[in-house]
Amino acid sequence: MGARIPLLINPKAGSLFRSGFKKWLRNHREEFRLVPTRSAADLTEKAAKLAAKGEAVVAAAGGDGTLMGAAAGLIGTGTALGIVPCGTMNVFARELGIGSRRFDRALAAMKGDETQEVDIFTVNGKPFLQMAGFGPDARVIELITPLLKKRMGAAAHVVTGIKVALEAPPMITMTLPDGEQLRGTQIIMGNGKRYGGEAHLFADAAFDDGRLDTAVINQENIAVLFEVLGLMVSRGATQHNISDFTTLRSIKSCTITAEAPLPYQLDGDYAGSLQPGEELRIERLAHKLKVKIPAAGEGITPFDRLLAHPLLNTLRGKINLVL
Repeated sequence: MGARIPLLINPKAGSLFRSGFKKWLRNHREEFRLVPTRSAADLTEKAAKLAAKGEAVVAAAGGDGTLMGAAAGLIGTGTALGIVPCGTMNVFARELGIGSRRFDRALAAMKGDETQEVDIFTVNGKPFLQMAGFGPDARVIELITPLLKKRMGAAAHVVTGIKVALEAPPMITMTLPDGEQLRGTQIIMGNGKRYGGEAHLFADAAFDDGRLDTAVINQENIAVLFEVLGLMVSRGATQHNISDFTTLRSIKSCTITAEAPLPYQLDGDYAGSLQPGEELRIERLAHKLKVKIPAAGEGITPFDRLLAHPLLNTLRGKINLVL
C-alpha cells in the first residue's frame, strides 16, 4: 500500500454529513491521513506545511471556498491539490471533470498521473479559483444566513434575490490597463466556463490562458438579477448568453470602483464591500496551482455520456431557466 494522502477537513462542516462523504470515507479510510482544521487560515497554514514537507498531493474536502483555502497554501509549490467535492455547488470540481460528490472519481484522480496547472487571480490580494462577482449576486450571498440556507436550500437564493431586486444597485466602473472604462450594475469574472452548478457562462474560458473572461452587465431591473441567480443555482449543462445588456471582455487585469458600497464574492463566498473612493485591483499571480484531474474518460458512466450528448445539450439550451 502506498503512502496515505493527507486530507484537510473541517470536522464540524455540515457538508461532510449532507453529501454522503463521511459514509464514503469510512470505506476508504486506508487511503487518507486525516488533518483536522479549525478555520480558513488554519487550512491554508497546514496545506503550506504539508507542501514544505514534500507531499506530492494534499487533498481538501469541501466546497469551492474550502478548496481555495487549501490552494492558497499550495500555489507555486510542487504539491498538487486533490479535490474531494462535498460542498453545495462544487463548481471548480465540475470544471475539472471530477464532478460534484463523485468521490470515487476524485480518489482516482488523486492517485493518477494527470495534473492541470491553474492560473490564480486575486482581488486586492485575495485569491479565487473559479469566479468573482461584483454587485447583486454578491449582495444575495451577503444576505443569505446559514439558517436560511439550511432551511430552504437553493430556494434561499430566490427569496433573497427578490429582496435584492428591490434595491438600487450602485454603478460600477471597470478600468482596463489601456484606460478603457466599462460601466455596469453587475460584473462577473470567470477563470473557467462555469458559473454556478453546471451552467456555462463563458464558452471560451480556460484555466491556463492567463486571462479572465468578464461580463459587464448594465441593466437595473429584476430580469438580469434573476438571470444571474438562475445561473448560480442551475444544475443543467447549458451554454447561457446572459442578457442583451452585456459587454464581454477577456482581460489580464483591471481595477474596479463604485459610486456606493459594492459587495463582492469570490468562489461563491461573500468577500467584502468596496467603499466609494476605494478601488479593487484584479491581478494574476506569477505562480500557478497544480491540481489533480481525472485521466480522459476515467470514471465516466453511461449516464455521464448521455448528459454530454450534443442533442441533449442543444435541447437544454432552448429551455429558459425558470425559478
